[in-house]
Amino acid sequence: MFDWSGALDDLRCRPVGWLEARRVWLVAEQRRLRLEELAVTRVLDEHGRIDDSVAAADGVDLRDARATLATARALDDLPCVAAAAAEGRLSAGQLEAVARLADAASDAEWATRAPTCAPSDLHRAVRARRVPTAADTHRRWDARHLRYWWGEDSGMLEGRFALPDLAGAAFEQVIHRITDAQRPTPGAPWAPWDRRAADALIALVQRAQGDRHTVAEGVAPKVVVHVPASGPAEVTHGVFLSTAQLEQLHANAVVEASLVDEHGDVLATLRATSAIRDRLRRQIIARDGRCRWPGCETRQGLEVHHMVPVSWGGPTVVANLVTVCAPHHRQLVPHGHLSLTGNPALPGGIHLERLHRPATPHTPTEARTGPAP
Repeated sequence: MFDWSGALDDLRCRPVGWLEARRVWLVAEQRRLRLEELAVTRVLDEHGRIDDSVAAADGVDLRDARATLATARALDDLPCVAAAAAEGRLSAGQLEAVARLADAASDAEWATRAPTCAPSDLHRAVRARRVPTAADTHRRWDARHLRYWWGEDSGMLEGRFALPDLAGAAFEQVIHRITDAQRPTPGAPWAPWDRRAADALIALVQRAQGDRHTVAEGVAPKVVVHVPASGPAEVTHGVFLSTAQLEQLHANAVVEASLVDEHGDVLATLRATSAIRDRLRRQIIARDGRCRWPGCETRQGLEVHHMVPVSWGGPTVVANLVTVCAPHHRQLVPHGHLSLTGNPALPGGIHLERLHRPATPHTPTEARTGPAP
């Protein structure tokens, strides 16, 4: 049996310099052994002896076992990355990510770059290579949840939650704004951040109850979206948006867009604005008064929708705009499989169709020239 206390007593007799050097050697040795494990895994894979049962035998998650196999296979084409790992310059997290990033052409480049990158940044680069689809957006939304319960002995309401992309980013910004606005009374120490964050949530509840004297009053931060020259837009570090989500933001959100280059450096920041001006928005809401989805009578929380999406050439004019509630908006093109067609100026003039892509709105002249002043 390994004697942990005895090992510690032995190490306490060593000079600090020796301990630091020993730790560096051990980390490098772990990384070398990891590479040897990958090589053995790869050969066993060639013999058909690697399957999901390995995860249970190794006491690891199935996801981790599959990632190990994928990394071992990828190294066939990455000799420079494998050499860097053998030298102890790549952690397990870095190696797994760079094996997904690099190819034969970029092998040498990534073998040099990856050791200086945090694993989280490498995994973010992996995710950035795939533009989220409208289906991904729906899956995120459907996975949202909030659960809470009372602790049996603590007298505390406890819980957990998960919010998708834009909703999560907005929540995070609001909590940060309120938390950072809380200052202690003169001479008093700052409360821990997590305690102030709890106070921020309480302040939001108090504001919802009608209390206008909370630190949450008037907090409405902008959503900042980073838009690269290529690849998906990013709403917060490592959270990417589908093209359909960007289009929905274009119509309904006040977005501050930052144009970035391939290295993430900001080239320009566009003025925070909404594509639909307040005057035009008021006209649409006054005309419709409710969600125009057939049969829906919702009158609160309405959003403005382009019947012919902007990405399909649809103009931002009265004839092409209707109000819909948020749940129905997510089901409409381009991010859903349904479309509203017809003349929104007429009662009952809107029809719901599946996978229909109209070429132009119902009034061609207005589509070309815009609404009359």
